[in-house]
Amino acid sequence: MFVIGIAWFFAEQQNRKVFEQSQRAEVMSKVSVIRAKLEGNINSNIQLVRGLIATLVTEPDMDQERFAALAAILLQEKSQIRNIAGAPGLKVGLMYPLEGNEQAMGLDYSENEAQREAALRARDSGELILAGPVDLVQGGRGFIGRFPVFVPTENGERFWGIVSAVVDVDRLYADSGILDPGLPIEIALSG
Repeated sequence: MFVIGIAWFFAEQQNRKVFEQSQRAEVMSKVSVIRAKLEGNINSNIQLVRGLIATLVTEPDMDQERFAALAAILLQEKSQIRNIAGAPGLKVGLMYPLEGNEQAMGLDYSENEAQREAALRARDSGELILAGPVDLVQGGRGFIGRFPVFVPTENGERFWGIVSAVVDVDRLYADSGILDPGLPIEIALSG
């Protein structure tokens, strides 16, 4: 009886391990699909903004009308971008769409406690800085991608400013499958 009890205990332990491994594999397969969609959506948003930046580099004195026309063309593509702001000298002076984002116009990143660190880090590193989700000045929540813009000069290049793209959190999550009510797992994003 004792030997049968021990054999049953070890068999149960083995069955539990097999079950846990199959559950872990099933969750990993679902999470991998969502991760791929999320990464794909973020990367496509980044590439759209990089197209605008390439034009800004060749036209650093671009006015609001030209900026809005170019951004409107870019945002016709399927994306989760809510708005794009240009901040020459770290002060927002270009915006698309302007309607609904008027409160962000004139925002000086170097004086805004909540956004200063990320803007300066983008400037100093020369690389995209993605932050969020954050509470937006114009209301709502989003991820903000800050792209430093450097324009060529006779002596190399100079810092023009920052282009910030706000990605709508809810649209990004929905398009990536995170908010799917039929999803058999619960997902939390961190870090």
